[in-house]
Amino acid sequence: MIRFLLLFSLTASLLFPSCSFTQKIKDGRTAHELKQYEVATRLLEKEYNKTDSRVEKGKIAFLLGDSYKHLNRTPDAITWFRAAYDYQYGVDALRELAYALKYTEQYEEARQAFKDLGIEIGSPYEYRKEITACNVAIEWQKQPNKEYTVDLAGFNSRNADYAPSLYENGQLVFTSDRASATGDDTYHWTGQDFSDLFVVDPATEIVQPFDPNLNSTFNEGTAVFNKDFTEVYFTRCFSGEKYEDNFCKLMMSQRSGAGWTVPVVLNFVEDQVNYGHPALSDNGERLYFSSNHPDGWGGYDLYYAERNAEGWDPPVLLGRSINTPRNEQFPFV
Repeated sequence: MIRFLLLFSLTASLLFPSCSFTQKIKDGRTAHELKQYEVATRLLEKEYNKTDSRVEKGKIAFLLGDSYKHLNRTPDAITWFRAAYDYQYGVDALRELAYALKYTEQYEEARQAFKDLGIEIGSPYEYRKEITACNVAIEWQKQPNKEYTVDLAGFNSRNADYAPSLYENGQLVFTSDRASATGDDTYHWTGQDFSDLFVVDPATEIVQPFDPNLNSTFNEGTAVFNKDFTEVYFTRCFSGEKYEDNFCKLMMSQRSGAGWTVPVVLNFVEDQVNYGHPALSDNGERLYFSSNHPDGWGGYDLYYAERNAEGWDPPVLLGRSINTPRNEQFPFV
């Protein structure tokens, strides 16, 4: 039997940006609009309980579902998307409910939700790929693979631990917003600390901050190394004084003795666009990543860039066989 360690919960949304400015939030809609989702859930639940209007309850329930979705609390999101749909919020609530059910491997319910969604929009075949995927997954669940087991690793924390990357000497570098992350500020998207890069030896389970030049008071995460561990590419979400929002950028640092150089932004990165989740080819000449660039197919799409003498060529958008109008993230090579 092969045994795998379930090292981290994948929380893709946690690394992407929230507003960097602060202001007093008085209502749940404002908190949601400013992407302060942890604050939004508390305020919106109070507003939901106060109103007697079914229409208003539907609107608030949908915002609660969306807030919990961004907090990666999918079971809670399902509860509120279901409530929104029951209160006649419409197809948007049913669509989010269907995908959330699929995400949590509730495939039979998800399949029915996609069927109902197709009927509601007047196009029964619109979600046939999702229905087929649910059918396949249901059959797979009937034939569990007994050749391996998946166990939680002992160095997980109560916080978000995700995006592991192989490092030298059998170590792992991963992303976490655990209490030992740099800085004392709260990330209002999650209500937790900002994320940093950490390194662990699975044999000892001792976790340490990765490098002071790479970790900052902003969000860092999703590191990837070249094969001789002399370069690291990762995501940092930050802004200067020009913009209110923190946008995520792809960074690169080089090995310098026992440490790493001050990271620089990759040359193709544009302002007011989010980039993340780098994945490097084996020869180090092609970099895959995710971005919500406006030239994409919708949501976050996968791109790649080829290395040149000065840095990197302009990114190439992958085709419709891979990208969709929804989110494609966390490529792996």
